[in-house]
Amino acid sequence: MKKNIFLQAAMSLAVCLSTSAFADDAEPQKVVYRAAASGETQLQQMLSAGTSVDITDNDGETALMEAADKGNLAAVQLLLQKGAQVNRRDEDGKTALMMAADEGHTAVVRALLAAGADVALKDKDGETALMKAEEENHADTAAVLRAAAGAAPKSTQGALTGRAGQKAVLRAAYAGEAQLRAFLAGGTSVDAAPADGETALMEAADKGNLAAVQLLLKCGAQANAKDDEGKTALMEAASDGYTEIVKALLAAGADPNARDEDGETALMKAEEDHHADTAAALRAAGAKR
Repeated sequence: MKKNIFLQAAMSLAVCLSTSAFADDAEPQKVVYRAAASGETQLQQMLSAGTSVDITDNDGETALMEAADKGNLAAVQLLLQKGAQVNRRDEDGKTALMMAADEGHTAVVRALLAAGADVALKDKDGETALMKAEEENHADTAAVLRAAAGAAPKSTQGALTGRAGQKAVLRAAYAGEAQLRAFLAGGTSVDAAPADGETALMEAADKGNLAAVQLLLKCGAQANAKDDEGKTALMEAASDGYTEIVKALLAAGADPNARDEDGETALMKAEEDHHADTAAALRAAGAKR
């Protein structure tokens, strides 16, 4: 019994030390991956300490991508359970699904697809997960992806851009996950925006629609995208006092200290409009004036 207690204490200490060492770690996503590989308790401790499940290295790689690349199914499932964005991309446009497909990790591919991984996405070289599996002769993996691609819903109106795309994405998000995924499968970006740069996520945050915000984030919306005034979805939600939306955005990696063109942060906006609970949530996430 004592041995187990000492082991748990040692593992907890290791997680705390790893978390505090992010500044010196060139690949912070690997620290999150190691915590996930160690089990739910270790990962939860790290997330409770304020580390984002989607923290990235300089190449944009997340712990989910790392776990998928290594074929660690248990870690992949745990990271997804804790809210990892399944369609997040690295600087080369690669997703966790593409990485798992490239290595022939069929079980991981199945788990990612079940969590909503978009089989139609392409990296900067124009390659899909299926192409990667086929190139590496991973027959079983390719078969799974081929079946998913064949079942993927198609858009009847084609890819939309600008204001039309942004509004269509938002309408699909209001309709529910199945409708949004079906629409995005047609090629429209979840971050489609008009000339002023306002995305569907920003509008959903401004309108206080928590369900739509959560769904858009789940489908890969960029939490830190800015409009032409430098405003983010977090600033929009903070300005109106939508505390639960602020928390959801922060959990998805929104920068609490980003500034708009007037030099204002989300915290300043919350304080200016006397949203005490919202301001407190931002301060707890490290927001400064």
